[in-house]
Amino acid sequence: MAKLFRTRAASLSLALIMAQTLPLSAQSLLDAAPSALRTLPGDSESILSTRPAPVEAVVAKVSGLVPFEQALPVYHLAGEDAVARLSFNLAADQAADGGQLTLAYRNAVSVLPDTSVMDIEVNGKAAGTFRIASPNGFKSEALPIGADFLKPGRNQVVLRARQFHRVDCSLEATYELWSELDPSASGFAATRHHGFQSFDDLLTVVRTDANVTDIRLILPQAATAEMLNDAAPALQTLALFLNRDDVAITVGEKPGTGPGIDLYVSTDKTRAQARGADGQAAAPYGLSVRNGGSDGRADVSLRGATRADMSSQLLQAIQGPLKGSLDSGVFSNRSGTIIADASTTYTLADTGFESRVFSGRLSRTGFNMVMPADFYPADYATIGLKLSAATSPGLKRTAQFLVRVNDRVVTSYPFRNSAGEQFDGKLIELPLRAFRPGNNKVELLAELPVEADETCAPEARADATPRFILLKDTKIEIPALARIGRLPDIGAFAGTAYPYADGRPFDIFIERPDAQSAGAALTMLSRLALAARNPLNADIRLGAANPSSDRNALVITTQNAFADLGAAGKGGFPTGAFQPMAASVADVDPIRTATIGGSVFAASPALNNDEDSTALLDAFRKSTTRPEDTLSFPSKMHSWFSGAGARFGKWLSYQDGSASTPMLKPGHSLLTLTQTPSPSGNAVWTVVHAGSPADIALGVRRLVEPAVWQGLNGGSAEIETASLAVNTMPAGSHFIAGMTDESPSNLRRLAAAWFSDNFQFYVLLIVGLMGVFAVWLGLAIPRKGVRSDQ
Repeated sequence: MAKLFRTRAASLSLALIMAQTLPLSAQSLLDAAPSALRTLPGDSESILSTRPAPVEAVVAKVSGLVPFEQALPVYHLAGEDAVARLSFNLAADQAADGGQLTLAYRNAVSVLPDTSVMDIEVNGKAAGTFRIASPNGFKSEALPIGADFLKPGRNQVVLRARQFHRVDCSLEATYELWSELDPSASGFAATRHHGFQSFDDLLTVVRTDANVTDIRLILPQAATAEMLNDAAPALQTLALFLNRDDVAITVGEKPGTGPGIDLYVSTDKTRAQARGADGQAAAPYGLSVRNGGSDGRADVSLRGATRADMSSQLLQAIQGPLKGSLDSGVFSNRSGTIIADASTTYTLADTGFESRVFSGRLSRTGFNMVMPADFYPADYATIGLKLSAATSPGLKRTAQFLVRVNDRVVTSYPFRNSAGEQFDGKLIELPLRAFRPGNNKVELLAELPVEADETCAPEARADATPRFILLKDTKIEIPALARIGRLPDIGAFAGTAYPYADGRPFDIFIERPDAQSAGAALTMLSRLALAARNPLNADIRLGAANPSSDRNALVITTQNAFADLGAAGKGGFPTGAFQPMAASVADVDPIRTATIGGSVFAASPALNNDEDSTALLDAFRKSTTRPEDTLSFPSKMHSWFSGAGARFGKWLSYQDGSASTPMLKPGHSLLTLTQTPSPSGNAVWTVVHAGSPADIALGVRRLVEPAVWQGLNGGSAEIETASLAVNTMPAGSHFIAGMTDESPSNLRRLAAAWFSDNFQFYVLLIVGLMGVFAVWLGLAIPRKGVRSDQ
């Protein structure tokens, strides 16, 4: 165990030690503090609700509530038998005193309150049960939790919602069953509250009304890139220590208000430049924690003589007071997630799943699988799912087992034995093409209809009679993978921080030196560190990106007009001058597949003089296009074969087009995210572009929301200005970013993968071989003659 931690601590300290060698910059931030960002309500994952959602929770927030650490999507429990795994942190004296587990919830009106229940476990012990009966708004349930249930540090809570429909017994009706918690009013109400006295107390910091964990970096108005580079390792370490997916970084001269963390980082040099800024006067050398200036707010200070001294202080904290929470948090096996590696076998137990009997109509088990960033998805192998399960007698012949990957069914297995059957490692093959580098949502579904469902009499329902059991011993076998880095791929970027997580230094260019752009850049850096589970070796630079650089870069850019203002040395923008229009994200699908037109540097509509010409040309082409019935026969055949090839390609790539949306006009996006080769061609640039500092701050806040971030995939993404919906599009073509495995076996798999993507060459090869054989046969027979035995 000590060796394992030394390895993790060494990886954590890599960026800290290398930060000493990063170049310094004397550029300055223009804005003293960012304009107040518009707060975004959390996305409601409630589907098929038959009532409008309440404007706000009807339950009062409990003062001093220790929040759950998980982000918003986890609080939604859908289906007949759903499980949510949550955690909260307690100090030793809080665990010894006990308290109350407070759960503020609401449910769909279709949930039958007579028999639907929520079961609660705390650290593996049954802690209580209550009926699910709150369709008209949030209702608070308080369960007393004694000291014998609790422990110092992270405590695990398992919620199991068993939900039944009021009137409908069809399989489709199970999707109407859901319950959800209000994260701001749910958590553990401890008997004793003692503020922020230790690092572990930071784990109890409450989220803001926008359901984000606020970290505010305090810098003077004349802040420089050197100060940002001093703070970057501490910010990343703090984000990893908290292990929350909803961290949002802001930058300002004054401390924040409300719940959150104010971070002060300074060397003797930058401290002198800051002239004793508030919060630094009483801060000792080293890393320290104390109560902030407002209720629920903490001050974290890192002070050293030099940057090397601060790196040493931070490393000592990682090996000391931060160690326990790092091991139980970011370094532990994350519940519900498999970090996949080639030629490795996992079980459902690795996702936190526990074997349980199921008596409903549709069993649903899901987990997230993070595939390697350089994984090449193609049909050269399959992932083996070895099913350990059993069905009961009496199922209809339509019963079946389904596997859904990224919301698409990729395979099925029928349960044909109506007398029941047992599966001891039944192999079900999952096509590799259905997966992608980075995050993959995997769902195991068992459709289990019986004849009694046709009657649909709640009083005759046999809830005690099981229909299916799925065992945690079910295995997921990852084969040897073709490995090559192909970009653009924002799925690999979001899931594994590719290509920035390899330890090599890279640049973060902040085109306009203002606090909002800096906060957006630091938010992206912290989110990437969480994806990599390790601090990244970033060098922050203020100003335009260097086209001749051979290093990878993350570019935070706004319109060139704003960059010119910054370069001219003009003052900061007035507060709220670029505040975006209010828009609601409620009931918005966080990810939609779409086509994104134009470059990330496309001009705004006001500057784009080609729109009228483009519209005129489109109208001309439409007016001169001949109707299909007037086309010649060869043209019709060519059109048919082209369409058939496109349809087959979409089917082969698991793209059904069901979520596609029309192309948006260039300049109508709040924010775009793209990956391109650098101008020198020797590196990769990931460009985050918006029209103004306020837009980029708002857009990045939306982009890093857990539900959005986990769903990023393809070659680029955009956020719509009005609705804040997120659209993604596949990459039209890829470029090679690197290959770490040059073994013959990997080259063989790459060749097989390439041929599976370009199957037309198989057809040409077969036709060519048949032609060669025909020519040989035509030449050989006349020359040899015909032999006869008679």
